Amino acid sequence: MYPNPDVQEVVEALAAGTREALGAGLEGLYLRGSLVLGDFDPASSDVDLLAVTRTPVSGAEFAALSAVHSRVQALDNPYAAEVELAYVPLELLADFIPKTRVPALERGFGEALKWKALGANWLLEFWAVREHGVALHGPDPKALIGPVPPRALRQAVRQVLPDWLEWASTTARQEMLGHAGLARFAVETMCRALLTLETGEMGTKPRAVRWALGRWPRWAPLLERSRAWKAGQPLSEAAVDEVLAFVRAVAQGGLSPEI
Repeated sequence: MYPNPDVQEVVEALAAGTREALGAGLEGLYLRGSLVLGDFDPASSDVDLLAVTRTPVSGAEFAALSAVHSRVQALDNPYAAEVELAYVPLELLADFIPKTRVPALERGFGEALKWKALGANWLLEFWAVREHGVALHGPDPKALIGPVPPRALRQAVRQVLPDWLEWASTTARQEMLGHAGLARFAVETMCRALLTLETGEMGTKPRAVRWALGRWPRWAPLLERSRAWKAGQPLSEAAVDEVLAFVRAVAQGGLSPEI
């Protein structure tokens, strides 16, 4: 279940701490993302989880969970600050309303638990947990998460594509020039969007890129080169132009019914 002992240590510390902080209020805790979908890359992948709570997290519970995450981040472990986790109440799983705020942790040193508005893309995360999630605590995820039809997944993708168009026309260029890893993430995310729009499912980012390479030959050179881009590397103006063109092509096409 775990790709290496370091990931196991972080996950087990999180699971124990979350159980202690929430007690009977924790309905379920599930591995998600590349750890269960496949394609986990020890050098770049994060550790994704979903916690399901009986009721919305209270102020006291939030404080207790914050302490848990601080302890985990203090571990001498390469994945200690590579955790992405949200605490979602049962009522929100039953009737998901995008932009609802829940406690969430994002990867990165110095990141703390905070209240975050969940975007429409989280419907895809719920689907992935339901279909592929591994229970660390609680029942099979299908007992807590209802079926998510393909049309709902496609609609969720279409809801977030305008945000990518806005990003491409505002801060994207400056952000990507000094951060090839961000450009790679943008390319991978657009490939995942295409995969979901065409198949009604969600795949890992590497799988989506492999799939898109055979579907859109025009973009194959960019997709192939992007696989080697690393966080912190600079990117040329020409490469940024290609990424922006790809984001716009996918986002604009993804809003059209023919895709």
